[in-house]
Amino acid sequence: MQTATTLANPMSIKGYLDSIYVDDPNRILLKLNYMGEKISGLVSRVDHDAHARSDADHDYVTLDVPAEQRGKLFSPTAGRLVSPEHARQNESARAAQGRCVCIRPTYGMLYAPVTGRITAQLPSHNAIGIMTFDGVQILLTVGNAPQRYQGKAFRQLAWQNDSVHMGDPLVAWDRRALRDEGQDDLVVMTVTNPDDLASVTPLQPRVPWATRVRPEAQVMRVEFPDEG
Repeated sequence: MQTATTLANPMSIKGYLDSIYVDDPNRILLKLNYMGEKISGLVSRVDHDAHARSDADHDYVTLDVPAEQRGKLFSPTAGRLVSPEHARQNESARAAQGRCVCIRPTYGMLYAPVTGRITAQLPSHNAIGIMTFDGVQILLTVGNAPQRYQGKAFRQLAWQNDSVHMGDPLVAWDRRALRDEGQDDLVVMTVTNPDDLASVTPLQPRVPWATRVRPEAQVMRVEFPDEG
């Protein structure tokens, strides 16, 4: 009598599948496509439910912000810093020089650069607004001209009215799909209310396009009027 657990033999599994689909090999492809559609549908329902919950939830949660994070904005993605004047094809970067940082991402994931609340989003899912609990308003955009994307390559992971910690994932996107459409995915982080602040300072090195950053790296500093 066999008492030990026996691992399945991969060849026996292959033979089992071959025996099932020997008469019609295309059936396994149909099954896989069916499973893929079911998974995609489930993800869509989860996203819809999360969106509906956030849109209806107005009991905002105020998160504790560590004192060492006050006035600091961290990189929203991993990649290389790019000077705004070198991002000629990106209107957001050109218009916000002096109060933004631009990053050429290494992979398609956007993270919260601060602890705060999501205050704005676009149907294209490639732009999110965040306000910190001490009043700094930040706009995060992926790429240029949101109307071009139509949300096809993007998946939003946090929604308007959600409270997020610094480092929480916000948006994921398919870099290959954007490249195939000839679209850019430059990440731009902009402080949109500089008049309410004493100063906004991007921490740009001398050769920004040669500098790699990680999501936990500080890339901007703001000072508040009460700090004189």
